[in-house]
Amino acid sequence: MSDHAYEREDLPDHRRGLRGAGAIVGGLLFAGFLVAGAAARVFGLAPSEGLEGAIPTDALRQLRADVEAEWAARAGVWEWLDRGHGVARIPVWRAAEISLARGFPTRRDPPRPVTARFFKK
Repeated sequence: MSDHAYEREDLPDHRRGLRGAGAIVGGLLFAGFLVAGAAARVFGLAPSEGLEGAIPTDALRQLRADVEAEWAARAGVWEWLDRGHGVARIPVWRAAEISLARGFPTRRDPPRPVTARFFKK
């Protein structure tokens, strides 16, 4: 056995120190919330982010209507994009009919099971 003895007088005081530190941190958080609440009452709430206030709502609705009308008009149009390579734009319904008639590509090889093997180099 050794003759070393440890000091035991200061051990209970650490709890008092932790309580004091917790009280200080809690007080600072509470004061921060009070200041933020007072600032919100004096200066008003923070402005919303985004383009809500930048562009009038009527202009956005008109822009959306124009774009949707253009997409609807282009969806039913037949036209050549590159006649030399045989690339054309066709309506979606016709492309679906062609794909169903021709069939979809399938895998030639059956899928291999996934294993957790380590490969040595």
